[in-house]
Amino acid sequence: MKKVLFTVLFLFSASAFAGDSGCGLGSVIISKNSKGLQLLSMTTNSFFLTQPLGITSGTSGCSSRGIVMNDKEVQYFVEVNQKELSREMAQGHGQLLATLANMKGCTDTQALMAFGAFTQSSYTSIIPNANTSPSEVVQNLNKELAGQKELQSVCHGS
Repeated sequence: MKKVLFTVLFLFSASAFAGDSGCGLGSVIISKNSKGLQLLSMTTNSFFLTQPLGITSGTSGCSSRGIVMNDKEVQYFVEVNQKELSREMAQGHGQLLATLANMKGCTDTQALMAFGAFTQSSYTSIIPNANTSPSEVVQNLNKELAGQKELQSVCHGS
């Protein structure tokens, strides 16, 4: 019983420091980032052992770069830089916007310019109001990017 309790506490503390449950089946099924749901997501990942499988195969939101999903990296970046990034999205250019474009796979000059033009033209869809949360910005950005086949062809990984 002590071993089970220790294991649960260890897993919970590791996820608590990460701020979310990481990749795996649980994070695919449960995307809302509240403490209770992330705990359920972490439990699902641990119970079904989908996180090691996802990391190995690059599925279930796991990337080859590590446990932290690309979308979570983008969300953290947006969260830290949201005010200035919002301004740069409206303008269609800027250093933070270029960093975001790189995170979405846009690396060359043509791709950066296309990404900037895209965020400028889709600004009201990506950031519909001043109270838009970072997770909503990322969701809206991904939703708008999904319909941009030409941009996806120059930005690999978006």
